[in-house]
Amino acid sequence: MFYTDLNLKSSIILAFCAFVLVCFSNRISLATTKPQKVGQAGPFASLQQRLIKDGFDKTKIADIYCRPEVSIESIGVPRFFKHSEAKVNYSQFYSQRSIRKAKKYIKQHKKALESTEKKFGVEKEIITAIMLVETRLGTMVGTRLVLNTLSTMASLSDAESREELWKSVSESEKAYRKKFDKWSDRKSKWAYIELKAFLKHTIREGVDPVKIYGSYAGAMGIAQFMPSNIITLAKDGNQDGRIDLFSHDDAIASIANYLKHYGWYPGIDGEKAYKVLYRYNHSKYYVNTLQEIAGRLKS
Repeated sequence: MFYTDLNLKSSIILAFCAFVLVCFSNRISLATTKPQKVGQAGPFASLQQRLIKDGFDKTKIADIYCRPEVSIESIGVPRFFKHSEAKVNYSQFYSQRSIRKAKKYIKQHKKALESTEKKFGVEKEIITAIMLVETRLGTMVGTRLVLNTLSTMASLSDAESREELWKSVSESEKAYRKKFDKWSDRKSKWAYIELKAFLKHTIREGVDPVKIYGSYAGAMGIAQFMPSNIITLAKDGNQDGRIDLFSHDDAIASIANYLKHYGWYPGIDGEKAYKVLYRYNHSKYYVNTLQEIAGRLKS
């Protein structure tokens, strides 16, 4: 009887201690955890509020940014910061293998290329050259989520977000902090415009923004258009009622319309053609490569 009472008292004491511990833990949890508001969950809270303020649906934005795939792009964006056109190996596109594949592509998409050339006045060789350099004729369209890339860059206007991304830059590059800040000031404004265009495009076309992959700069599709160019210059090449730059027909028509918009015309001379192609990518190395490839495709 003595042992029974002792065990009972011990059990009561242990149960009471456990109760006190649980209550104390709950009070700490309630004191330190703030409820998430709609449109503020995830790593881009302030960015979401900007988007909502600019007219995007509050619930839709919250649904997008609470997805597990959405995160800070800490690999691709630093690569974009370090990118140098002078270091790109453009000579790889002159190889016999690359030219052979480009000629095969022209045969495979002969109908779309010829009808586009007739409609927009842009030679099939130039269109194919762009697709070869941009995505190796649609076989390498990018591995980074466009939403994450553009959201990360747009968030660089926020000091805390900028500091977080700066940690992803290697120690050997710390001397470039002033350059990084200047780059961030410029790119954050540009990326926010592109992000809004991207979201408008996905809403208009009814596609999931968390399923679209592109370059570390946020360019997407076979033509590697930035979203703002998709909104204004992309074309429905196959006439299926929607614009999909992962479709060869749409990409072909969109490239041609882009070049025509910036001044391309049948029989354009080399100097003027250079200036138009420069609008696609502001790099003399890039433009020289396109013109060289186009010449080889015509021979």
